[in-house]
Amino acid sequence: MALRLPPSWLQNGSHSAENDRLTTNATWNTSGVVHTNDLKVSPSSGMVLSIALGWATVLGDYQSNMGVYMAYNDAATTVTVTTADATNPRIDKVVLTINDSAYTGSTNNVVFQVVKGTAAVSPVAPATPTNSLLLATVAVAAGTTTISAGNITDSRVRATIDEVTFSAQTTTTVPVRIELNAGQVANALQIVNSSGTVLNGFDSSGNLLTGGIDAASLEYEFIMGAY
Repeated sequence: MALRLPPSWLQNGSHSAENDRLTTNATWNTSGVVHTNDLKVSPSSGMVLSIALGWATVLGDYQSNMGVYMAYNDAATTVTVTTADATNPRIDKVVLTINDSAYTGSTNNVVFQVVKGTAAVSPVAPATPTNSLLLATVAVAAGTTTISAGNITDSRVRATIDEVTFSAQTTTTVPVRIELNAGQVANALQIVNSSGTVLNGFDSSGNLLTGGIDAASLEYEFIMGAY
């Protein structure tokens, strides 16, 4: 596709949800939970599981250029694991799924669901549905009527954001120390090398001492000046 119109968020423009999700995608670039404890799955009672409140991002994957959906659970929510197989164990998945009929189906919502695996002597986990975030993997023993904490594997990942990158340059490392300027009545900072030579710093009035360190760099590091 070509350049998307209108740009986000043109005052007099008509903005599609997809364009807004692509704008979100400029910050959040993976599916995941936003904070450490968001949407954590834990046992409730019997075969019922509890999903904690919190935020999630889901990178749309029905097709390319869907952008990132944001979902928020504002209170603990429960889901139920279906009855265990009498003979063999199975592995289920707890997921958050975004349904968007603009791409497939007829439903428009966000849901928690338990994806049931196939019972077998050596079971394997089912596939994670499209447009979904995996929250937990659950081992369902044969004939069990209770899911405990030990049966739940936390499968959440943290959503990641695009990070600012900085260029690097080669410098010569010399040992220095930062100390109070004993010659001042008030507290003041100065940088001293291993030979005791004052390289730079601030006096008690906030005036920059002269020395061998670039003044602009020092002012950036010592943004508080005298303290």
